[in-house]
Amino acid sequence: MRHLVAPLLLSVTLASLAVSQVVPERVQVSSSVIQGLLLQKVAPVYPPLARQARIQGSVILEVVINKSGDVESMQLISGHPLLAPAAIEAVKQWEYKPYLLNAESVEVETRVTVNFTLADTPPAKGVAGDAPGGVPAGEQGDIFANSPADADRVGVVRASQGVMSGFLVTKVRPEYPPDAKGQRIQGAVVMRVKIDKAGDVSNIQLISGHPLLAPAAIEAVKQWKYRPYLLNGRPVDIDTQVTVDFTLAP
Repeated sequence: MRHLVAPLLLSVTLASLAVSQVVPERVQVSSSVIQGLLLQKVAPVYPPLARQARIQGSVILEVVINKSGDVESMQLISGHPLLAPAAIEAVKQWEYKPYLLNAESVEVETRVTVNFTLADTPPAKGVAGDAPGGVPAGEQGDIFANSPADADRVGVVRASQGVMSGFLVTKVRPEYPPDAKGQRIQGAVVMRVKIDKAGDVSNIQLISGHPLLAPAAIEAVKQWKYRPYLLNGRPVDIDTQVTVDFTLAP
């Protein structure tokens, strides 16, 4: 009986080791990690209609990268209809280093964000007047800082809407436009907002929103007041987004 137990235990041990080293076909990887594996990043072409309409914003894609590092498929998560096709067309051409797990390449599921930003000033000769995600800062009319070192150089920092809501001191609610209320129009108005060093709203650009709702949202946000955003102990200008929701009672 003892002669049978030993081989049985050995086979069980080997089987458990084999199971523990099984490599999954696909893994989920954060966007920050997969960014470090990016070999080729093709910048999207700013759609002419979106540029003429001054439409800006982010397109978020759910992306599957195969074992060779090629983009195999993608699904649109969010983004303006005029911007999304250009983002998808560009990301299709991105190439990554294979993602290795236990020394074997596996498929990766991750998210990719493509930002579309229009310059506020006329572009220099030979430079495009728009700055979709992936274009180096400094080549367009808008320059933004994403680190303390950049902030010391240009004095403008990107901040998320969630972060800036914590700095909001005065929030003026918009008046519901009578025409919109009469037609029971509801929805969100999204704006790109610049906040100066004193915490005042210095510039607003409409990203999306119903034409009957947008003017009221812009007029209200103009009066918002923020605490100054400090970086390295010094106030800096902020570039962020603001969303104003219009909802009617049932």
